Amino acid sequence: MMNRMLERFGLNEKEATIYLEVLKRERATPLELSRFTSLNRTTIYRLLDRLKELGLVEEIIDQHKVLVKSASLDTLDKLLIEKEQNVLSLKNLLPDLKKELNSLISSATSPTEVVYFRGQEGLRQFLWNTTKAKGEVVGYGFGDWNEGVGRDFAEKLRQEHVEHLIHHREIQNVPDTDKSYTSNKTYLDKFYRGRQIPPKKLEINHDTYIYNDVFAFYNYVGGEYFAIEIHNTEIAKTQKQIFDILWEIAKP
Repeated sequence: MMNRMLERFGLNEKEATIYLEVLKRERATPLELSRFTSLNRTTIYRLLDRLKELGLVEEIIDQHKVLVKSASLDTLDKLLIEKEQNVLSLKNLLPDLKKELNSLISSATSPTEVVYFRGQEGLRQFLWNTTKAKGEVVGYGFGDWNEGVGRDFAEKLRQEHVEHLIHHREIQNVPDTDKSYTSNKTYLDKFYRGRQIPPKKLEINHDTYIYNDVFAFYNYVGGEYFAIEIHNTEIAKTQKQIFDILWEIAKP
């Protein structure tokens, strides 16, 4: 138990073991510590050097022998302060680091990326990605989220849209009159709008989503769900324009 707590302060398992052995005794030689722990003396010397750097043990000379003793336990307070300062430093560094890393990603990746998803778990990830939308998801509705990924997951997905203020506009062939598929009244009243278009004008046979720079769709074929995301700004822009034209034609 104490070993694990000391590891939280930056000591590894062997360092913690040596430190505890030193604490149990007023003073000890490296040879004695080697006997107590079954670690060879070369390892003992290396570990003691590390503990001295941390200020947890002190070296003393007694009749031509090298001994070590534990330093004040207040040293642990010092280690904690150093860790807090390090965390604060990392926190301040993070924005610049993310900016630099993002520049590498932008320069290394193609403006177009195609991502495939298969099976129910793949479909869950595909749908969850819509929670990254900035403001709105639009598309064409055919399948049932509840049937595809289970009602519990579907409800969690709808709530995520509500919490992230993501609005959803959807065009279907079949009028969306039965609202029993969800108990999320806020989603239905404030974040979802649906319209109907007759199949003779547009036959919808799979679900489609357009958001950010993504044009995505999924379908159920051969007993398995498959989904595709196309990440391309121009494709997403064109598909969004087509959707907006059809939205004006469709009836509430």
